[in-house]
Amino acid sequence: MEYLLSILSGGLSGAVLVWLAKGWISERLKQSIQHEYAEKLESYKTELNSKVEAIKHENQVSQLRTSLFFDHQRDAFAALITKMAQINKEWMSHYDPEEGLYEPVPSSGRREFEELFYQHQLFLDEECLMALSLVKDAYIRSLPFDDGSGAPPHQDESSQHISYIEYLQPRIASVFRSKIGVESDPQHLMDIAVLSAIELVNGYRFLDVDIPPKGNLSTRRIKDASDKVKIGLDNIDELISLLRNFEEYLSRDGGWIHEAQLKIKQTLNVLDKCLINQSTRT
Repeated sequence: MEYLLSILSGGLSGAVLVWLAKGWISERLKQSIQHEYAEKLESYKTELNSKVEAIKHENQVSQLRTSLFFDHQRDAFAALITKMAQINKEWMSHYDPEEGLYEPVPSSGRREFEELFYQHQLFLDEECLMALSLVKDAYIRSLPFDDGSGAPPHQDESSQHISYIEYLQPRIASVFRSKIGVESDPQHLMDIAVLSAIELVNGYRFLDVDIPPKGNLSTRRIKDASDKVKIGLDNIDELISLLRNFEEYLSRDGGWIHEAQLKIKQTLNVLDKCLINQSTRT
């Protein structure tokens, strides 16, 4: 009997020991898992916080860049529009009611305008560049030209060029306003793009592609900017088709007239955008 009790007591003690060992092992395993989980969780938290801080920093830098870009763009627009007005005022001071205006664009004003243009060019998109190129070209057309006869350079009457720029000025200002979030008339951008297109197809001589055109799109005897725009708007499909053909023709020769190609590409892009926006509004 005592032997049996001894066996039972030993078995019970062993069972208790096994149970205690299992409990101890289970607790140690649980603690180990909890510790490992806590370490991983802390690591994830640290990594997550690091990513959050990096995103915050990136957003702050992006906002700063946007703010700096916006501020510089706004200053550029104001400086360019102001300079155009100053040039026109100085230019018109030479106007004679009886004889007209036989003075080219003031050289100092033109030089300052071009300096502003190149200084801020990085902050101007293709719509702005296209519009300001029309102003630069108008200034160039006002300069005396040599007809090759040996006579002194000939100076044309220049009031037409001032009128041309006065047509552009409020439309360019409207485009600038749209860039800084101020409400503007979308037709103004369309007018500028059409004027750019009509000048491009009439400003070069490539008879293989009907440049300059002889029909509805010819502006040979037309100087007024609004009249040119009306011709372009009345024949917009023909104008765009001719401009695309001109672009394709120039690209075949390896793109040797880079400035013309760039202007054509800019103008076509803006025209496409304007037409899409028009169809959306209607």
